[in-house]
Amino acid sequence: MDTFVLIAVGVLAAMTGFWIGRSLQWNAEEEEDVTGSKIILKGNEIVAPVAGTVTVTESDGKKEMHIIPDQGKVYAPAEGRITKLYPMGSAMLLETEFGADILLKIGDKVDDMFSGCYRCRVMEHEYVRKGALLLEYDPESLSAGGADPGVAVSVQNADEFEQLRVTELPRMKAGEPLIYVARGDRERLRGELWDHRAGMEPFW
Repeated sequence: MDTFVLIAVGVLAAMTGFWIGRSLQWNAEEEEDVTGSKIILKGNEIVAPVAGTVTVTESDGKKEMHIIPDQGKVYAPAEGRITKLYPMGSAMLLETEFGADILLKIGDKVDDMFSGCYRCRVMEHEYVRKGALLLEYDPESLSAGGADPGVAVSVQNADEFEQLRVTELPRMKAGEPLIYVARGDRERLRGELWDHRAGMEPFW
């Protein structure tokens, strides 16, 4: 009887050891996956500053996201500092906390006749939080005057990032991910970044 008990205890101990070892292996694999995800996602989202219809365009040799807005309120696409305000407040440069220089252009005209269409809500050198109201404007008046009422978003220093991805979605809500930039191993990121995120495509 004692021998049987010893054998049973030994078998139970062996099985327990196996499952503990396997559990540790699973945990290690999960930890590796989580760590890998964290490495892959060492980047930052630039969100849509307005709700509307999205297209990818090119200006001055740089690709940009162009949004025809549903309304005339423009919000900060990321946290950072307004380093430059352009005439009429119709364009501004935002230096983000993660090092991206985001140019926001509202409309395509700088004629004085459109100056009344813009009401800038920030000042140069002001620090803003993501989602803060930057500008109010009148898209309908711009359209009536023959101007483009769209909002263009571009990363001016895109070449400083190893990866830059943009949405493929034709419509966005304000605050939804529009652009994603990441620093890291370009070849690794090229194959893995955004594999688990729908609706994104690379600029390159």
